[in-house]
Amino acid sequence: MVFGRKPMTKYKPIIIIFGAFLAFFIFVGVYLPDVEMKVKQFDAEITLDANGDMNMHESWVVDFPSGYSVTFRDIAYNKYNSGNPLYQETANRAFFDETSVNIEVYGSDNTALVQDIDYEVGYSFNGDLDEQGQPVECYPSRSECESLFVWVYDGMDDRMTFVYDYKITGAVTKYNDVSELNWRLIDANYVESGISDSTVTINVPGVAADNLMAWGHGLGKGRVTVEDELVTLAMDRIKYDEFLEFRILIDQDIFTVDAINDLNVNARQEIMDYEMELARTTNLGIAIATILLIGSFAVLLLMAVIATRIYFKYDKEYTPEYSGKYYRELPAEYTPAEMSYLYYFGRIQNEDVTATLLDLVRRKFLTLETNASGINDRDPNFKIKKNPDADFSILLPHEQHLINWFINLVGNNSEVTINEIEQYPKKSYTAAMAFEKEASMFITKAKQSSSRHDFFEKGLAMAKSKLYVWVLLPLIFFGVALITDQMEISWLPVDLDNTLAMIVSGITAAAYLLYIVSIKKRSIKGNEEFTKWKAFRQFLLDFGNMDDYPIPGIVVWEHYLVYATSLKVADKVMQQLEVKLPVEQLETDSSSTYMGFGYRYYGFRLGYALGRINRSVATARSNGRATIAAHQAKSSGFGRGGGFSGGSSFGGGGGGFRGR
Repeated sequence: MVFGRKPMTKYKPIIIIFGAFLAFFIFVGVYLPDVEMKVKQFDAEITLDANGDMNMHESWVVDFPSGYSVTFRDIAYNKYNSGNPLYQETANRAFFDETSVNIEVYGSDNTALVQDIDYEVGYSFNGDLDEQGQPVECYPSRSECESLFVWVYDGMDDRMTFVYDYKITGAVTKYNDVSELNWRLIDANYVESGISDSTVTINVPGVAADNLMAWGHGLGKGRVTVEDELVTLAMDRIKYDEFLEFRILIDQDIFTVDAINDLNVNARQEIMDYEMELARTTNLGIAIATILLIGSFAVLLLMAVIATRIYFKYDKEYTPEYSGKYYRELPAEYTPAEMSYLYYFGRIQNEDVTATLLDLVRRKFLTLETNASGINDRDPNFKIKKNPDADFSILLPHEQHLINWFINLVGNNSEVTINEIEQYPKKSYTAAMAFEKEASMFITKAKQSSSRHDFFEKGLAMAKSKLYVWVLLPLIFFGVALITDQMEISWLPVDLDNTLAMIVSGITAAAYLLYIVSIKKRSIKGNEEFTKWKAFRQFLLDFGNMDDYPIPGIVVWEHYLVYATSLKVADKVMQQLEVKLPVEQLETDSSSTYMGFGYRYYGFRLGYALGRINRSVATARSNGRATIAAHQAKSSGFGRGGGFSGGSSFGGGGGGFRGR
């Protein structure tokens, strides 16, 4: 039974909404397991030679979790991808130069590993086998693709660098009016973790910037710059479902290509028109995604304004008439459980069981006896007895239930010992369940008894049911963002990435619902009495420092202490009373019902009986939960230059990087 005090602040709805965001990002950053390898950096330097071949130099910087020892670099070299709407000829092919491959591997300290001593390599074109004895091949297996395999014998360091040199012949296609390099370096969904940072440079010797045009494809974010003899692609982040592709147009007289790569057709204008339309529709898609993202934050701010207005109308407590720091007498005469119901906003605490039991002892419906325990016993087995002369019919339902719970169920209908209370839930699963059922019933009956006081605002539940309708704003926005994120829009060349918009609107909706559910408000009467109880609690904490406060007798303090128990300050009150109230008075004061009980026992202090009973109840609850858990464990099993445009130029190549 957890408790918490209602925060009296106008910033409560804003705190809840933004707290939900903070909790989400902390969870994502801290608690989600780091089980994948992560490509921190992918850099490629590509040099075109006069024959239209690509000389490739790649560097992959990869962070590995423990247990990895193998990587594959899959390199596709087909010149046309499916769905290419532009002119193509099947004879126009590129090839992987098997004689050009070189692989270098570096450890976490940039120390070069030695091939065949520290690691071995394997190639699909040689028919090599991997460390499991399976053929090295691209995944999924396909034609016009080669896989380069690396096995580090002692396992990967936390960070490794892999350098690949290879050559693709026939990469450039020459038309009558232009030459084209249209290539995909990385396929979507082929690099397991995405790539954190990437730079690709394409060297075109002897070509001025005025004779170069370049476009990037497949990414939501990226930059393309064109300089003399150089095209640079810079990417801050390549996501798992994105691909890295580029198209470069160069004057047709720069290259001398093989006949199969020299096509007798004009293509320059068709390619440029395609790229212009691709850029236009991509920018439209980016604009839509941006509008959705900005809109999600606008909805967030709107919901914060709505929640703030709701706070002032439905959640903010009434201003009490009493404003003093201390209240030096009991604010009301209802039972400690009823006080707790008011103080903790409808919650009944573990301490209320002890407080109710002591209150019944104080009012002499129950009595305490030593049960012949020795004065040197560290945990004396006190006895709690029903007073045969008491009129139990005047008790409230939760008080009658507590007597039935301890005296009748656990005891023998007239008395019960402390040890019997502690040991009862350990008897059997049935006994433990019965004990827990009685505890739950005590809470129910205490709440029923408390409801007669009208501590809380009436009609609030009806008002809250109407307030839930506002959650439709972020939910509708979430739905629009989700649908446009998931659906394929035929006139958009790139899938919209509305992840952040969905996160913002989704968390906004959840936080708003959480806030509305949390709204509780005391009535004018309830808040007035709560204010006095809070001041009374402060008085209990500070009375020891009040020189002008005359200490009343034991009877008054026994009355105060049952409420101090529910207010969770009984220990601090006792510490002050031990200074203010001479213990010797207890031996001669016959009016004490529990404060002086056990006066001559080992380790006696004021509240000795209170502490012993409180420990007993807590021990019994703990024993009950342990018995139930043990039973359930036995009976059930369990298990554990611009920007990139979207779309594609349907360039050749592709591939990815994977490991295990």
